[in-house]
Amino acid sequence: MSITPSLPPLNDPALPERTRLRVIFYLIPYLFFLYILAYLDRTNVSVAQLEMQRPVSEGGLAFTKTVCGFGAGLFFWGYWILEIPSTQSVLSWGARWVFVRILILWGLSCTFIGFVGLPWMNSAFAWLPPMDRLGIPPWIMEYLPHIPGDAVVSQFYFLRFMLGLFEGGFFPAVILYLSIWFRPRDRARAIASFMSAIPVSSMIGYPLSALLLDINWMGLPGWRWVFIIQGVVPVLAGFVTLFFLPDRPEKASWLPDDEKSWLVNELHKEQSAKVGHGHGWGGQVWLVLIMTLYYFCMNVASYGLSLFMPDIIKSQSGFSSKWAAILAGAPFVFALLGMLVNGWHSDKYQERVWHVATPLFGLSISLAGAGLAISLSAPWVAIAILIVGVGTCMYAHLPAFWPLPTLFMGAAAAAAAIGFINMIGNLGGFVGPTIFSEAAEKKDYARGLFTLAPFPLVSLSVILLVGYLRRDRLRAARENA
Repeated sequence: MSITPSLPPLNDPALPERTRLRVIFYLIPYLFFLYILAYLDRTNVSVAQLEMQRPVSEGGLAFTKTVCGFGAGLFFWGYWILEIPSTQSVLSWGARWVFVRILILWGLSCTFIGFVGLPWMNSAFAWLPPMDRLGIPPWIMEYLPHIPGDAVVSQFYFLRFMLGLFEGGFFPAVILYLSIWFRPRDRARAIASFMSAIPVSSMIGYPLSALLLDINWMGLPGWRWVFIIQGVVPVLAGFVTLFFLPDRPEKASWLPDDEKSWLVNELHKEQSAKVGHGHGWGGQVWLVLIMTLYYFCMNVASYGLSLFMPDIIKSQSGFSSKWAAILAGAPFVFALLGMLVNGWHSDKYQERVWHVATPLFGLSISLAGAGLAISLSAPWVAIAILIVGVGTCMYAHLPAFWPLPTLFMGAAAAAAAIGFINMIGNLGGFVGPTIFSEAAEKKDYARGLFTLAPFPLVSLSVILLVGYLRRDRLRAARENA
């Protein structure tokens, strides 16, 4: 990325804050909205699967929990393929076109999931054979959850994979996009504001999807409309994005000349200071790899839990599918507060490592505590721990983590690193639901929580190692902030 200043910055003490606020109020709400749409793909399947497990005669698909968990996890096998290409495309093509492609194609894939198993879908996807006729070796088939001879399972798996393929690259592209607009000292708050869409999407996504379960429009049960409605909206947003988002500050017609000049100069100085860090990973491959391990383990824990959160709450509370899904949004109220407070505090003190490590420790302890409460037959204690403890810590580490690659590397190297970390790390989103579904199938939720609890501790160890090995660079970043 090359940013060339057009005018000298003005000596106005209010200029930096005025510019920062204008950029925030223009970009962050819209990116926030788009990320809500992205994360609805995680919450909608966790709610819809409660009804997809019903018999076909009752409007369901007769899927097992294992089939639903495996299908949900297949999203991440598609997701990783376009991670780095999409991130690099932000620099070469511009962010708008990357976001438009992603939004429209992922929206169409989500919409089609709502029609899985209908006669016209069976005809349109007749070329897609049942899993037991795909030529997969029998020893592999033993580990793949399926319903023998059921082409509907293949449709669900295929569309979940394609949904991940088309959505892949959205998150790292946004992280890189924010680095084009915000100085390092402001980046954690900007990322926290954007990423607060994760808990907000669950806060509203679980109840919204739950309310849709009760409708029956055009002869289609509510779980189908969960996918249809939440797929059409990203398609519409794709067309809006083309006209709303500028690629970089130089093209922002809504920025006054003095603010545009100041911002372009500030970002140019940052890039000039990083020339010594090069444009490739170079000797920092090891750093990218261990940060990928951090992110992989975190996704095992967060996705393994979030997919089955309504299931856990339903089993412990005795509520209906609708009310269990509504209550499943409660932990994410605390998750939103945890992200915003931790991101603000991290920026205030320009400290990253301990603002990542502390929530990780809290998450591990809370997962183990909820599992212990279930095993001791204290269901409402478990629900309280899930809502307050797990909720507060689940995402609080993210705003302090994602600025780290941009601190250690130049723009092009950071783009590739962010894409790689997200690409491989998100495969944890396949592992988590898959291992938890085995416990959920037997309704042994305590074992599932105990299985997830060690993963944040691995991430904690990794981030402390990064902090130790890069202590000089982190100290310099704080001093120069």
